[in-house]
Amino acid sequence: MDDTLADVLAGHRRAGRGERPALVDQRRTVTYTELEREVTRRVRELRGAGVGAGTRTGVVLTSSLESVVDFAAATSLHAAVLVLQERAGEAERSAALADFGAELGIDALGVTRLRPSAPGTGEPAFAVTSSGTSGRPKVIAREWSGTLHNSATFARGLGIDADDVVLTTSPLGHSYAIEAGTLAVLSAGACQLIPSGPLTPARAAALVERHRPTVLQSVPLVLDWWGRGGVARAGSWKRCVSAGEALPAQAVAAWHAADIAVHDHYGNSELGQLTLHPAGGGGSVGHPLSGVKLKAGGDEPGPVLACFPGLSPVRMEEGQAVPLTDEEGWVATGDLGVLDDDGLRLTGRSDLLINIGGNKVSPLEVENVLRTLPGVDDCAVVGRPGPSGENQVWAFVEAGAEEFDAAALRRRAAEHLMTVKVPTVIRRVDRLPRTGSGKIRRGLLIEEGA
Repeated sequence: MDDTLADVLAGHRRAGRGERPALVDQRRTVTYTELEREVTRRVRELRGAGVGAGTRTGVVLTSSLESVVDFAAATSLHAAVLVLQERAGEAERSAALADFGAELGIDALGVTRLRPSAPGTGEPAFAVTSSGTSGRPKVIAREWSGTLHNSATFARGLGIDADDVVLTTSPLGHSYAIEAGTLAVLSAGACQLIPSGPLTPARAAALVERHRPTVLQSVPLVLDWWGRGGVARAGSWKRCVSAGEALPAQAVAAWHAADIAVHDHYGNSELGQLTLHPAGGGGSVGHPLSGVKLKAGGDEPGPVLACFPGLSPVRMEEGQAVPLTDEEGWVATGDLGVLDDDGLRLTGRSDLLINIGGNKVSPLEVENVLRTLPGVDDCAVVGRPGPSGENQVWAFVEAGAEEFDAAALRRRAAEHLMTVKVPTVIRRVDRLPRTGSGKIRRGLLIEEGA
């Protein structure tokens, strides 16, 4: 397999795909030959600025071709690259750079020296920040070659080929978008369509009619919104893929009604892409991708463990690497689930289980029930202390003010849940707090006064 993105681009040119479009942003389109030329030029510039093998470098990724070129050039120089999110706050970004031990930073303004060069050279690496749904984001680093291999495996599993145009809705600074999106698309010789930001269904439909994407890569919130807004019946869709959070049945209804397959997908910051399910919305996130090994519970939910050849992730803390694999190479994902003939079914996060008098309550189970109740658009369930310090189940519900009735929702929930699992408090919110990729920021809901 090609070792760098420069190798990947050159391989497509040599195979006669050089004039095919590779990337499209809001301003322009570049072919594989043009992208290779821009990356080669940027490699020379970054080498002159001090980027080399193992240089710890932070790259801010935006919804622009230029930032993809920066990323491709830095990784092609065998640097250790930390992908940074454009929308991250300054304090959060600075903390991530410090944990990574970054020597250089690259953004739209150019290359900035952050600290003196470290003696010797390190290994090529790919690093991301976790989503930060339950607290401060963590910096996770792993081998570059294994990461590129994992993304190519995902592309093959999803069936992406050179004729596909892939619309990625998540910001490129998120690992899902750059790995399952950019790296997977380029490895397959396909074309990635990068919108300038969040799109309403009307704007999305116009973009779709103009560029005719065949694959939609998104998150449940956007799939549901666009599906109800008519995007499913625009353009030339072949399939969709959803990741980031549990995929509710209602989020795929409009797409299935238009005879468009919706794949559910499970991945994480530690290892990348892990599973695919071609019939999303049914509860399972599917079977492991080729090369991926999984462990989870059998009859009862248990910790989900995963491994992938060539990947031994570490957590970076103040420039030091903390291994995340056990002696046999397994990584604890932090999720709970059941693995059987239907694939992997996730039941929640182990660190978010709510202990009510010794009973373990899964927020995911309660949320699945609440989402089926009339008037509930979406919800999030967390554990919070009650007046006497005892743990309680709290539900935050997106619902209209006029039809919201907390007491009625509790009565309806009690028809489906054990008493200990029924939320003690149900609070209406206009919008749940979310990350840039659409994940619910549960840590903010747990905080006192939220």
